Amino acid sequence: MVRFWSYVESTAFAVYYAANFLSPANVRNAVQTVNAGKNQIAHQLRSRWKNVPVATALLALLIPVAGFAQSPSAEASTANAPVVSAALTPEVMTLRRAGTEAIFNLEYTTAKAKFEEIKKLMPHHPLGDINLAMLIWLEHLNKSRRLQTSLYGGDSSFYAGAENAKEDNEGDQVDVTVDRAFRDRMAQAKTKAMALVARNKNDADAQYFLGAYYGVMAGYEASVARKFFGAMRNGSRSVEAHEKVLKLKPDYYDAYLSVGMYDYIAGNLPFMYKVIATLAGVRGNKQRGIERLEKIVASESVTADDARVLLVAIYKNEKRFDDALALLKHLNNKYPASYLLKLETATLLVTLKRQEEAYAAFESLLSDSKASPAIDLVHYQYAEALASAKEYKKAAEQFLAASKAKDAEANLATLALLRAAQVNDQAGQRTEAVAQYKAVLARPNVYDSRVQAEKGLKQPFVPKEKKEGD
Repeated sequence: MVRFWSYVESTAFAVYYAANFLSPANVRNAVQTVNAGKNQIAHQLRSRWKNVPVATALLALLIPVAGFAQSPSAEASTANAPVVSAALTPEVMTLRRAGTEAIFNLEYTTAKAKFEEIKKLMPHHPLGDINLAMLIWLEHLNKSRRLQTSLYGGDSSFYAGAENAKEDNEGDQVDVTVDRAFRDRMAQAKTKAMALVARNKNDADAQYFLGAYYGVMAGYEASVARKFFGAMRNGSRSVEAHEKVLKLKPDYYDAYLSVGMYDYIAGNLPFMYKVIATLAGVRGNKQRGIERLEKIVASESVTADDARVLLVAIYKNEKRFDDALALLKHLNNKYPASYLLKLETATLLVTLKRQEEAYAAFESLLSDSKASPAIDLVHYQYAEALASAKEYKKAAEQFLAASKAKDAEANLATLALLRAAQVNDQAGQRTEAVAQYKAVLARPNVYDSRVQAEKGLKQPFVPKEKKEGD
């Protein structure tokens, strides 16, 4: 039996767990919040914790595609009547498919129209509000250039300040209009989802949509607001709801996708982290998580592409790069309009040391009209590829091109200037580097850009050496 499943709603698990459990500072914060009684343990182990790579599970943010299915027997009897169950009508499922395919192709206007129609057809159901809020979230991430996996690496500035943050002072200021629109939609979704559960706690679909609400909240808090405490709480509630779904319906593939991701992330923690997390009630099984997702792909069910997306992230973390590339090729062939998929593929080719292919892919994107709205991001990722190959002068040129691109996103422009300075230092171009560090200091701070620029002015940049296995 297959049912409706929204990939991005489950994607929030990837955001939440990667942000909270695979960053040393956030592991500690998560444990302290979940189990305040273990604070002393966390404090005693603090000095022993070392950096570990953050899973590339955040690739999931790049691909907001959804699988769709629902058994005919579970369909709602009428579209406009007050909802008795959380089941969806065939018409709504068709609209949802069209809307998410539009998101996949970055056609946000089309997606919004489809989701608004869902809201009209099923006004008492949380799906319309969740989808519209999800659209606000993803469009904002795209505009702010946070749909890039490199942002969430273990040594990324994205986590700057998290180690010393407290719940009442963590996070970034978010555009007021975006934040209000998102939270208003989600408030409506929560009210409707809780009403469905209150009406029938044994309705697996109702539990699923309640979990979806918490999952989207977790993803937004982590990726937009950088509020990891709030993300942790919502993520925990989402897992709890989806585990209830599986107790009610063990064949509910939708929930297996999200819980499978949880299994992998929690089960993949280094030993010391795993001990702490276990004390906080967080348990998982890495292999079981992978197998659950691989079974979905093998079945070629309607959720197969969703599982493929998650497995791309997992395979990269497991250094199964060829397997990840094979999945990306499949997705690129199916969704050729997505420049983000092409960009992710080019970046993976760099990891595979296939520089010439990667450079050709980047050059193709630079001349691709569909990628023009994010040309600054293409330049930035191209520059990182060149830097990884120690072609520092060429990398500096691409970073500067990113900072000067038409309509370049302000924060990315600042980070591009900082990286231009750093690679110029590596190229021995100290004069140019100093000028660029000063330019960074003249701009608003982004994460820890000012701190890094000040360090760069004092002495030339030297990258941290990666340990074997990182």
